[in-house]
Amino acid sequence: MTGRQRHTIYTLTLFFLCLCNKSFSQKITYNYIVDTSNVDTKKVMKLFENYIHSKPDSLYDNPYWNSDEKKTYKVFDLLERSEFQPSLYMGFPIHVLSIKSNKGLYEIKAQFSSCNDGTPYILCVANFYAKKEQGEYKLYNALPINRQHWQHTKFGWVDYYYPTYHKFDTFKAQQMDSFITELCRNLDLKPHPFAFYFADDFDEIQSLRGFDYWIGMGGEIKPGGKGGYNEIFYSGEGESNFHEPFHTLVGSQYRAHQWVAEGVATFFGGCRGQSLQWHIIRTNTYLKRNPDINLNNLLSLTTVDEYTDYRYVIGGLIAKKIFEKGGWSLIKEFMNSGQSNEDYYKAIEKYVGVKRNNLNKYLRQQLEIESTK
Repeated sequence: MTGRQRHTIYTLTLFFLCLCNKSFSQKITYNYIVDTSNVDTKKVMKLFENYIHSKPDSLYDNPYWNSDEKKTYKVFDLLERSEFQPSLYMGFPIHVLSIKSNKGLYEIKAQFSSCNDGTPYILCVANFYAKKEQGEYKLYNALPINRQHWQHTKFGWVDYYYPTYHKFDTFKAQQMDSFITELCRNLDLKPHPFAFYFADDFDEIQSLRGFDYWIGMGGEIKPGGKGGYNEIFYSGEGESNFHEPFHTLVGSQYRAHQWVAEGVATFFGGCRGQSLQWHIIRTNTYLKRNPDINLNNLLSLTTVDEYTDYRYVIGGLIAKKIFEKGGWSLIKEFMNSGQSNEDYYKAIEKYVGVKRNNLNKYLRQQLEIESTK
């Protein structure tokens, strides 16, 4: 997912939340084609209603979810891990479009949306599943069900899941394994297994997770994704994306500011299918066309364009300078330099030797130098 898409989702969901808090509660309605005369369908409807009204965005032993997934996942409702802030269950009215059964497995297709002055705003169309556990219907995630139709290959520390049209690239998987080994050795980390879901188009990933539609859908197909909970969802690079695995492996082991984490990840692993050098050249060209942008106020800046984000390119450039100065040992210090904005500016001054009021001049000079290498 691109930075612009993330920003759009965050902004729009907050806007929708305001609408929902003003006008709505989590109301559930049904499409007229749902067969309410079927006893099991009515039980599934009641199950879904009970779950939606049971504070599903809270972590507790929810009685409406199946026991196996509650044991397997800390946040067992995998749709709750989605991009929507503060939660998928923030108060949007829910319209159940269909309930379909197949040999005891029920698919609940639900639209989360609101309407303002006659204009519909659709957050997503999500799929939930239900089947019996010890004689009672419980809810299940779409991801484990859908991935049965994908291919699976375990290589080293990584469980790869990918569409049937893809031929597994062992060479790229070996590159990933080498990256994991080297990164963990240099950062004094112990490698751990994680799942990596990838496809050509991120919409395929979202469909796998259970979304027929989501508000970040559309635009040009380009590399992007997200990670968390030892799972990575990515599109466009196949088996050898390194940026998200960096975050997954480093996790909370270092007390890093967001710009530190994103910058170091981009320096060592690239971003959105491109190297740090590619992002530097693009940003240098952009900044030369926009001399009024003040890099002294670095952390107030967001995206350069739909391909490049300041966190990645400037953060990556700073990480590169620190690595050139002191190698991995200085990078480790940098990654433990604190999480506040003030900590970040102080770390730049300490490890790069540049005060905040000189950042604009220094960074523009270094972008120009690096772009010609």
